[in-house]
Amino acid sequence: EEEREFISENSNAFLFGLIADQSVKAETAWSLPYKLKERMGTFEIKDIVSKYSMDNIQQFIKDKPALHRYPTNIGKYLYLAAEKIMNEYASNAKNIWFNQPAKIIVKRLEDFKGISHKKASLACLLLIRDMNLNIEDKENVDIIYDIHIRRIFLRAGFCEKDTLKDVVEGAEKLYPEFPGYLTSAFWAIGREICRPSNPCCDKCPIRE
Repeated sequence: EEEREFISENSNAFLFGLIADQSVKAETAWSLPYKLKERMGTFEIKDIVSKYSMDNIQQFIKDKPALHRYPTNIGKYLYLAAEKIMNEYASNAKNIWFNQPAKIIVKRLEDFKGISHKKASLACLLLIRDMNLNIEDKENVDIIYDIHIRRIFLRAGFCEKDTLKDVVEGAEKLYPEFPGYLTSAFWAIGREICRPSNPCCDKCPIRE
């Protein structure tokens, strides 16, 4: 609960969690900011940049129990993100998305090392769904090109090819007003039910 509240209340922690969401379980990635704060003793962006080096951040993540599978890369991305937030967004990641359309938010997030189009789209969804951010152009929030979602789209016939373009267009046909809204449900179905092998088709809510 403390980790969840930290992500919800601290925009910089949210951005760090987004960057960490790579090659590990979502639960591991999004708990990293809180655990990193505990190890650093601070989460003020100016303190992170002035008191610690990139090597320090990497070591904080690497110390056992490791906070991430790839501490070197993630530590580098987080340190660079802290510098960018301080220099370009007045030390507050909220300035990246506050009162901005989805197109601008995605573009700004993609400028951070370690944030792909997939992660930037995920961020828009989470900001709307969990952070109560009002983004008017929801039609520009794409579904996430995630392995679980791709598998369902191919099996269910929502697209013919496993490409970003085909999956995104398939989602736009299903829910043109807010295609990214489909991400959570399809991701959960893919993770728990529509598994790579031995899928539980009898439990699938979209079986019909």
